[in-house]
Amino acid sequence: MRVLHFADLHIGVELYGKPLAGKAWSSRMQDFLNAFDALVDHAVGEQVDAVIFAGDAYKAREPSQTHQREFARRIRRLSEAGIATFLLVGNHDLPNAESRAHALEIFRTLDVPSVTVGDTTWFSEQGTVPHVLQTRAGPLQVAFVPWPQVSHLLAGSEEAEGASIEQLYKLIERAISEIVLAQAEHIDPDIPSILTCHLPLSDRLVAENSGSELWMQSGAVPRVPLSALHLDNFDYVALGHHHNAMQLNVDPPCWYSGALQEVDFGDARYPKGFMTLEFDTSKPRGQRLSGDGAPRLQRVTSRPFVSIAVKPRDADPNPEVLAAIAERDLADAIVKVEIHVDRDQEAALRLPEARRALAGAHVIAGLRAVLPEDSRLPLPPNVQPDASAPLETLETYLKLRDVPDERRERLLAAATEIIEESESVGV
Repeated sequence: MRVLHFADLHIGVELYGKPLAGKAWSSRMQDFLNAFDALVDHAVGEQVDAVIFAGDAYKAREPSQTHQREFARRIRRLSEAGIATFLLVGNHDLPNAESRAHALEIFRTLDVPSVTVGDTTWFSEQGTVPHVLQTRAGPLQVAFVPWPQVSHLLAGSEEAEGASIEQLYKLIERAISEIVLAQAEHIDPDIPSILTCHLPLSDRLVAENSGSELWMQSGAVPRVPLSALHLDNFDYVALGHHHNAMQLNVDPPCWYSGALQEVDFGDARYPKGFMTLEFDTSKPRGQRLSGDGAPRLQRVTSRPFVSIAVKPRDADPNPEVLAAIAERDLADAIVKVEIHVDRDQEAALRLPEARRALAGAHVIAGLRAVLPEDSRLPLPPNVQPDASAPLETLETYLKLRDVPDERRERLLAAATEIIEESESVGV
């Protein structure tokens, strides 16, 4: 049984893009669509039996009709090829108001053949049990955890009333663990099984390599320990949320597939692609993914992100800046240049010359002089303070400043109280 796992498609990312003639989107969105096409081509050409999408189809919570159309076109190709496809709901797929439909719900409403949506509706209708995908190679059990909606997880919980932020996070963690365990109890060990989750995990590797999801994140939940996922009950764990591919466990294999394309420079150090794996259905659990069937990252073509940092030594910094630029292959790349200079060098610096030297780049994401006393850490150029979402802006800032989790949670809780109090008195 051949399976493909991917996540964090984020259709709608236009950051660092250029207009395309005859298209309603930029070159950057086209990069994402090209990568998605490569994935679908692989799935169809290699006769994959099941595709597991671990959440975040779009960048925006309420995507445009154009973005929805382009996603649906490619899911339809999987459906027409008879590939069983499981679509998990991520945080970017959820609406801004709970009463609204989420971005993937239309596939269930239209009853698209071979396409299943993993959301809380399944639990309310079927109970906390895994879904069984009927693939061409036989059944595949899929347990799942969509992005946790705190109001749903803690509904009716007396412990949640008056609880501190730390206590609420513990309750959320416990609720997630119980959802996984309830599904694990219904797993048939004689049938291949996958657990797919859209969650931030507390593993050290994740904390060090989260990538651009830190500033893109919509909503906040606690980081969940790997132990909460009861891994021993599954053959493979397919994760989504963080944009860099990484393996968190070997037995059973547990992977973040990462995004299909770099969203920002925070993702640029890691290869982009999707996971492929092959179950030997004749073997028992724990041995089904051995040998050539073991999970591996299938890379896709991605636009290069190039960061150049120059620290000129001479009084005239320009020759060293131009030399540093000339050393790099910038063809069709997204480029950021930081020139570290003192006050005297800054006066001699000719940025227009450097800009001309970058003419072969796809987009110049940044070109700036950095002075020794400039210790400010601004928000990324693509992230603008949003007066309508002050908590999200504050959280982004605190994450970029590497404020410890516990202190960040206390600051956000205090900010929430201030906002709620000001709204109650009409400030």
